[in-house]
Amino acid sequence: MRVRNHRRAFTLLELVIVIGIILILMGLALAVTSSVLASNDRRTVENTFKMLDQALDSWQAQMGRELTFGRRVVPGGGTPPIVADFTLGASGPTASYDIYEEDFPTTYAICVMLEKLSASPDAMDVLSRIPGTSLRTVPVNGVTILGEPVPATWSSTSAQTDPNQMPFPTVANPNALREIVDPWGRRIGIAFAGRRATKAELSSTVTPAPPVDVEDGSVRTSDEQSLGVCRNRRNYFMSAGPDGDFGTTADNIYSYEPKPRP
Repeated sequence: MRVRNHRRAFTLLELVIVIGIILILMGLALAVTSSVLASNDRRTVENTFKMLDQALDSWQAQMGRELTFGRRVVPGGGTPPIVADFTLGASGPTASYDIYEEDFPTTYAICVMLEKLSASPDAMDVLSRIPGTSLRTVPVNGVTILGEPVPATWSSTSAQTDPNQMPFPTVANPNALREIVDPWGRRIGIAFAGRRATKAELSSTVTPAPPVDVEDGSVRTSDEQSLGVCRNRRNYFMSAGPDGDFGTTADNIYSYEPKPRP
């Protein structure tokens, strides 16, 4: 007598359940992987910010003062007062800022700061520790940088004749520009703290009255007005995060949390 072995096949319902379980496991694995990658990217940005802060501190320690930032001309016309000895309320006509707001578009702010920090060997030593994937040099063809127009105020010629003029991009190497990018390949931003207000500005006797931050006695910059206000006159660095949009602040990354915009 022949015995037949009957093998039970999977039903359609069982196949659907198995496939569903596999898809759920794949989704969980993908979510965990994405979370780990996002965490690593954020940590990379934060470490870069720490080194930039250290480099700026090294520059200021070597120069014996803070890095100053201001405007040549105030909105509506006129020359702004310039703080000479970098102490609250003092002013003088012969002083100058390290960086002028009019000399570059906001998107090049980090490039400008890197040029200024290059004057300090200690600062450059700190910057040398930033991985090459973040700190990089890009070619310049004299007309555009990565497709963006070259600022008209930048030129290696004016840099040699005017020490207050931001060189383009460097006197030593006029055909290359240094920048720092985040893990998503976008340039890091920086919001400079505004200059110190004069006694007249602090007492509101100046017309038109500048946007003075009464907490630290500084005149807020246009970037502070639009992106967030520096705390205690401390510049802050920022990344627009994965979406590349500083306007959507949910995924922005900061070296510290700025004060809300006015």
